[in-house]
Amino acid sequence: MTDPAPRGRPSWRRRVGLVASLVVVAFLGWALVRGWSQVREYRWDVDPWLLAGSVAVLAVFLLTSGAGYLGVLESLTGRPVPRAGVLSAWATSLLGRYVPGSVLMVVGRVEMSLRHGVPRRVSAAALVYEQALGLGVAALGAVAFVAVYGVVGSAWGLAAVAAAAGLLVALHPRVFGPASAWALRRAGREPLGRLIGARRVAALAAWYALTAVLLSLGVWMAMRALAGPGVGGLAFVGGAFLFAFTLSMVLVIFPSGLGVRDGAFALALAQNVPQGVAVALSASARLLLTVVELAVVGAIALWARRR
Repeated sequence: MTDPAPRGRPSWRRRVGLVASLVVVAFLGWALVRGWSQVREYRWDVDPWLLAGSVAVLAVFLLTSGAGYLGVLESLTGRPVPRAGVLSAWATSLLGRYVPGSVLMVVGRVEMSLRHGVPRRVSAAALVYEQALGLGVAALGAVAFVAVYGVVGSAWGLAAVAAAAGLLVALHPRVFGPASAWALRRAGREPLGRLIGARRVAALAAWYALTAVLLSLGVWMAMRALAGPGVGGLAFVGGAFLFAFTLSMVLVIFPSGLGVRDGAFALALAQNVPQGVAVALSASARLLLTVVELAVVGAIALWARRR
């Protein structure tokens, strides 16, 4: 049976997500303007070498994430895939996260991977594994952050983070197998030819835990490079970012977590630095991650084209 083309979702979700993001960003902008005197008077301690190190660590984080996706995909196919082409599809599809709902990311990756011989249903399953592994591991870090440093955010936000950690359990073949078969039947597609075993899932979870550590380290290095030691230690800043990241991933209608991630991260940082400074640092983290991501995506696409 041929895999049918993926269907798009209603455009109203994109509009709602965009409007909601703009509202949150507007409030963050207002907080930054209101606290601009705090930003101006703060004793900034910029370390260019530490900032450069942060860029390098974040680039390694993205490359490690791409390697994790290849590991997931090859575990599903049971054979090597054209790694250069598939990695380029993975990287290019990341740009689709900036569209509300992440539909463009899913469709783009599935269609681009199809050109390299990966069936649509396999690409879709690999994406589910990837998102569940990344989000589940980050959620565990977020839960640890809340347990150690106290509550940050509303009760429903904390509940969403805790629920996201349960995604790791859902990847067990006894759970994922029947669930994926039911979903594929509903979509008129054949079931997956193979599932990822429990031990392999555990190994992949450990790999994605490494990516979470790299992400936390890179963000902390950037915040430390800009604001000095007063911003907090690695565990606090890294954990706060994982909390904000998890919350933004749960609220999928926001394009790339715009506003949600920035607001939650600023709220956490405001425990150690003035509110205006916290908002400025959160915006800086967003800008830095975007620039590094664009650079890595471009580098991977160029490398794949030359192979």
